Amino acid sequence: MKNKKGKLFINLLAAVIFATTPIVAYCSESDPIDSLNVSNYYRRLSIGLNIPTYRDFATSPLFYNGYGILLQTSWFKNSIRRERDLQIGLTLNNMSARIPKSNYIQPNTNAVFAQLNIRYNRLFQLKSISNEKVNYKLGGMAQTTQNFRINQNLQNNAIGLENITNLMVSAQMTRDVSRSRQRTFNFGLFKIRRSPVKRDLRFQLNYGIANFNYRPGYAYTYVPEINGSETSIIQFLLSSYKWSYFDGQRLNTDLEFIIYLPNGNASSWSYTWDIAHVPGNYQAFQMASHQIRYRLYFHAKKR
Repeated sequence: MKNKKGKLFINLLAAVIFATTPIVAYCSESDPIDSLNVSNYYRRLSIGLNIPTYRDFATSPLFYNGYGILLQTSWFKNSIRRERDLQIGLTLNNMSARIPKSNYIQPNTNAVFAQLNIRYNRLFQLKSISNEKVNYKLGGMAQTTQNFRINQNLQNNAIGLENITNLMVSAQMTRDVSRSRQRTFNFGLFKIRRSPVKRDLRFQLNYGIANFNYRPGYAYTYVPEINGSETSIIQFLLSSYKWSYFDGQRLNTDLEFIIYLPNGNASSWSYTWDIAHVPGNYQAFQMASHQIRYRLYFHAKKR
């Protein structure tokens, strides 16, 4: 039964990733090759600040909050008509719980929270409502997040390794906010000249329509059978975990301001908000994060 469910999940994931192309039938008609279809390929590197919050009812009703660092790399193909993006990111965070102040009990609630996040996104232009200044795209995204949580104060429940995987619908708006001509600011004693520059303001909304999670059946207490060298560490840690299908909600948004350089490269500042509710089979897990990141675009080629 587990194998059948696993195969169903893998087939669904593969189908949504590669089947977003039918959206083209609605979003974009086949056109002769012109400048609108020229694609730019970028390798992107990002670093940023991560501010996460989570609560795991399987171990504690307390909210854990903290700060951490975000590192991300991505491969990005973009044109006016369509877009493709693969992102791999890692966050490392130091967390502590919100607890009532007490003169008698001063518990230590420090925890380590790390996330490996992978996204694959495909978008296609909505020609009927796009114009020279504003470009609208619609598509889909597959996202998987692997959490690694360590809290020694929870003893046998010290390690949490849940996986959250989502198939999402994505909508994007890109507005051209370029400076099209040179501007001069005269301050009397000196002048400041601002040259023409290409700039974009981009907003994207992603909402989960098929949500999956890998969570403990009840709690994290590890009491599996150990059969000498035949029991691996992974089997031991995940012995009580189970898949839940079409369960939960996830929503994330991205707001990015991009400045392009004459050599084809670019840089940007962005803000990302991500929130997820994971009911699981028994106890719920909730998480949210705010991210501020600086990103470098390295132009690879144009085709």
